[in-house]
Amino acid sequence: MVEVPWEELARKPKVCESLLSLLLLRLYPHAQVVDGTGGDGGRDLFEYSKANQLINYEVKSFTGRMTNSRRNQVRQSLVSTARSQPDHWDLVVPIDPNPAEQRWFDGLRAEFPFVRHWRGRSWLDTRFAAHDDLVRYALHNSDSYILDRIAEARAERDCLLRGIPDLVERYEALSRRGQELSPHYGVRVAGGPDGTTVVELTPKRVPDDADAAIQFTGQVTFRIDDPEDQARQQQFEEAMRFGGEVTLSAANLGPVTVSAPAELGIDGTVRAAAIRIASLQEDIEPTVQGQLVVTRSGAGVPLRSLPVRFDKRIHGTDGGTLFGQDLLGCIRLRVRYDALRQLGPMQLTIDPPENFLPQAVVPALRLLAAATPGRTLELVLAGAQGDRMGCVISKELVPAGWDEGEAMAWADAFTDLAALQERAGQFFPVPEDFTLGDAREVKEVLALMRGEEVLLRGTTVSVTAIHHDVLDRAAGMDRFLLAAAYESMIFTIGKNSIPLGPCIEVVTVDKVLNLAEARRQMKNEGQAEIRMRLDRDHPPRRYLGTDIST
Repeated sequence: MVEVPWEELARKPKVCESLLSLLLLRLYPHAQVVDGTGGDGGRDLFEYSKANQLINYEVKSFTGRMTNSRRNQVRQSLVSTARSQPDHWDLVVPIDPNPAEQRWFDGLRAEFPFVRHWRGRSWLDTRFAAHDDLVRYALHNSDSYILDRIAEARAERDCLLRGIPDLVERYEALSRRGQELSPHYGVRVAGGPDGTTVVELTPKRVPDDADAAIQFTGQVTFRIDDPEDQARQQQFEEAMRFGGEVTLSAANLGPVTVSAPAELGIDGTVRAAAIRIASLQEDIEPTVQGQLVVTRSGAGVPLRSLPVRFDKRIHGTDGGTLFGQDLLGCIRLRVRYDALRQLGPMQLTIDPPENFLPQAVVPALRLLAAATPGRTLELVLAGAQGDRMGCVISKELVPAGWDEGEAMAWADAFTDLAALQERAGQFFPVPEDFTLGDAREVKEVLALMRGEEVLLRGTTVSVTAIHHDVLDRAAGMDRFLLAAAYESMIFTIGKNSIPLGPCIEVVTVDKVLNLAEARRQMKNEGQAEIRMRLDRDHPPRRYLGTDIST
């Protein structure tokens, strides 16, 4: 790992800032460098995110501490960058903020709400560890070398001299020309996930002659002695029959001949390094309603059901695949159907929403808990005639990492939490950090609200005595009851507080553990802490109210 000599680089501010800019260009391929001639507008680089948000980056070569003078420079940059109305603004500087500097930086958001990250020295060191060639350029070449590199990067990206207006104008012109290429297909251009250019052809209308179709002709082979190739063959066959996606490598492909309308310019025979085949996913309008049902195998007796709806599908030669979810979107459902048998396997994934009321997810959890191996999972579409689509459950459908019975435990927990909210008249989403331990507390509070006693856990109890008579009386008894009255008990869950009213706790003590020590403390301090052992045959109990019962 190359260590970045920040103090040495800081003596050459332009080199240091250019080095930081080159790193950002590596990390954010769509970022563009701003030519600072005449002022950089409070940003050294900028980019537009996939969500079309404008992100500005301000680079500083400061080291040491963020002095008042440096803070004023940062603030002036913010005043300038505000004119471009960014969605986010990041400060990149080789200083890790101390608490006072972090408070100052956080306070900037009151005036400039787009302020986002302080990318400091530790963050930069971690990123340069993966791009240490940039550091070597800065250390082992002339000062002008890295400045030339940043100039080259700017030249490569700054061909749109008028900025966004040029980009919009050129893009719209090319887009119009693309739509004029063919009377049969529209053209859409996008960036692929690996940085390649993806061209998508969409039929403008149903082709009315064979010349309008695009055909691929070639031979596909798979090795019978290669398990991975056999798995790929099965994936390929299923994608052809029912829709799906598969990627074939050069080893699977012979020459591929493409026949297409001449105006598209893609006719010919090629040897592809790889081909990705993916079915076009269609929206279903209106959505198809149905019921997901768990039954006992052989008996057909419904145990649990859950309403679902399907809004997307793909097609193949022998059937297709439906995509849907339950009404809350907690369970995602993928169903393959066979046009001949009307049967197919189903795949479920769990995707609980981020913010939900407890009772909303209970039906989905009850169904998952009932879907144990050996039972049958069926799908009944609204208005469907004939056989139900179904398959025998071969493994539990709960998320990876869940223990046996955990789906039922969560269903019970959310049921109790919903009941607690109903009794208290307070309704709120399930806290993000809600655990099964919290669920046990909810069950106990529900019992208290029903007027029941709750047994408490623990083997000892401590109280503070403010008079020596208490010690004398405790010393003279082998076993005794001790009651504590609370004016008001409040149950807190997440950020929500539920008042329960007066509460009594009763314990049975069978031994005082620190009598001698407590006497000395009483004599010296006028009060003492008494530690007592609880009777194991009479566990401590709690109930709501003001009456002390024995």
